[in-house]
Amino acid sequence: MRLALVLFLAAATLHAAPKKRSVSAYGKPNVLFILADDLRLLSQAKTPNMERLAKLGMRFTNAHCNFALCNPSRTSLLTGMLPSSSGVFGNEQDWRRSVQIAGKPTLPEHFKASGYLTAAAGKIFHANHGGPEGRLSGWHGGRRGFELDAAWDQRFPRAGVQIPDLPVHTGQNFNGLNIWHWDWGTIPVEDEKTDDGQCVAFAADFLGKKQKKPFFLALGLYRPHSPWYVPQKYFDLFPLESIMLPEVKDNDLDDVPETAKSHLKGENDHQTLLKANQWKEAVQAYLANVAFCDAMLGQVLDAVEKGPNAKNTIIVFTSDHGWYFGEKQMWHKGKLWEETTHIPLTIVAPNVTKPETSSNQPAALIDLYPTLCDLTGVKAPEHLDGSSLKPLLADPAATREKPAITISGGGKNASYAARDARWRYIRYADGSEELYDHDADPHEWTNLATAPEHAAIKTSLAAHFPTEFKSAQRPLAEVVPAASPAGSVDLALKPGDEVSAADSPKIQGRGIYLNAAFDYNPEIDGDSTLITHGDAKLGYALHLVASRPTLTIFVDGKATSIAADTLEAGPTNVRALLSTSGFMSIAVPGQSEVLDLTPFPVGFATEPAKGITVGQSFGPLSAKDYPNSTPFDGNIRRLNITLMPPSEVIAKPLPAGQ
Repeated sequence: MRLALVLFLAAATLHAAPKKRSVSAYGKPNVLFILADDLRLLSQAKTPNMERLAKLGMRFTNAHCNFALCNPSRTSLLTGMLPSSSGVFGNEQDWRRSVQIAGKPTLPEHFKASGYLTAAAGKIFHANHGGPEGRLSGWHGGRRGFELDAAWDQRFPRAGVQIPDLPVHTGQNFNGLNIWHWDWGTIPVEDEKTDDGQCVAFAADFLGKKQKKPFFLALGLYRPHSPWYVPQKYFDLFPLESIMLPEVKDNDLDDVPETAKSHLKGENDHQTLLKANQWKEAVQAYLANVAFCDAMLGQVLDAVEKGPNAKNTIIVFTSDHGWYFGEKQMWHKGKLWEETTHIPLTIVAPNVTKPETSSNQPAALIDLYPTLCDLTGVKAPEHLDGSSLKPLLADPAATREKPAITISGGGKNASYAARDARWRYIRYADGSEELYDHDADPHEWTNLATAPEHAAIKTSLAAHFPTEFKSAQRPLAEVVPAASPAGSVDLALKPGDEVSAADSPKIQGRGIYLNAAFDYNPEIDGDSTLITHGDAKLGYALHLVASRPTLTIFVDGKATSIAADTLEAGPTNVRALLSTSGFMSIAVPGQSEVLDLTPFPVGFATEPAKGITVGQSFGPLSAKDYPNSTPFDGNIRRLNITLMPPSEVIAKPLPAGQ
């Protein structure tokens, strides 16, 4: 009887105890974060739903990205760190390997740790359409891309995948220009079956339900990123004869520095379009894709308004960067002029923003992380470079001293632009400059950088440029050790390591032993790169091709490859050897080993022109010959290079004819 009473009291106590929460988010507002891709709003655009959203809150008319390329822009936005702080400035650079980002939570991770339910559909981190095969990985990232699985409680289309498969893959060459990533045309696919349509359906369903706790829902709309494939009805909105080309100035590049004209080398995209007489067609296709993006946004707004979360959901709508349409003979993105740094940005914050308000104060994507923390009452982490926009949201008349900073390039080659309410100042890595007065010159046609009366403006804006561009890689001393007394060098590498040619250990006349241990997932890493050293003229790579470990040597632009048997999923060891006795081998211990002759008799005869990269795309593996090469995505437990002592043979001149 006594035992039964004790058990009863214990059960009652357990039942009465409240559920323990690591962090409580009860009562906090939800967040709906919508990120379009490559979005620039031309005057001819038809965007009723973007206008509808803007009327609900505040539109920022002077908002800018922090890097005008997809991966570094999104990395900056989602980490809250400028590219100069994270070291991430390339589209092929796996941001997850940056030593500067390690240990710092991304925006969705931080909300998840703060008690929020996190969910995502579509492209949030860097990813793309997956090329002609719609690959999950490959073609500069694939539909998985640089996904962060730990950020999400729910993921559409499924865990580990960002972008659903588009029924019509890129590479159709509808426009006849034969540029795989820059194609356009109509497709016989219903809206809801497109990649964006599938993502919007998930988001609408999610928004139609009352969640058990506050949520952070991220929706990535891939359009208007190329290829510009949408149903015919969106092209029909813009008859070709009605298309207005952007205003351009024929001699617009006459007063800009030479370093700003790198896009003019060879035949550029603008010249290609002019030769094909397709300038209007390109603008029409882009406008059609923007209209499609707007229609997708409309479905999401409908779901918010009809659902149970309308009064307590913050909505953010923006893009990762803008787009050029022939201005300064530029197409696509990547430069520091207004057309590609400027982005649409609308924020609706219940009980903070007022309907139909706007601000022309400088704002940047880097500011969104602290802004959302501020609006939700979530404590912001200390690593953030941006500052909250809440004061502007609450008071449309408020001003801001801090300009928006956009970066191009990285390290010692970094260039910077500062944009305030009136001026854009660009300072290139070589010290050359541009300065534009947007009050008098919104097209940035007249470079005022050499005018002495504007020296103080340049100095004031330049004061906001980062003073250091940090490296995403480990310090050299941690990567390249001193040689042993016998002359060998043993490098214990990690993904993301990068060593310049000057700092890489010499390989002339040395045997090279490669030893890797990793967890293999064929769905993600079937075509990935572990180690590269050099370039296509002279170098080597340890990589995977169609799930087969492959060792490739490049000499005089010719590749010699050997491959082991196909790997199975799970823990894997791979070993490879380039000897100075004329043979090469690759082995998966206990499974297979392959030997063949090297293209040289006694090792590399000279030093490669480029250094070592670890877990990165391409290197000596050209995009043309190895389009599916991606950084190795999975867990790497060991990745070593052992360089044998130099061979005495190579130090002596070879007899003639040998």
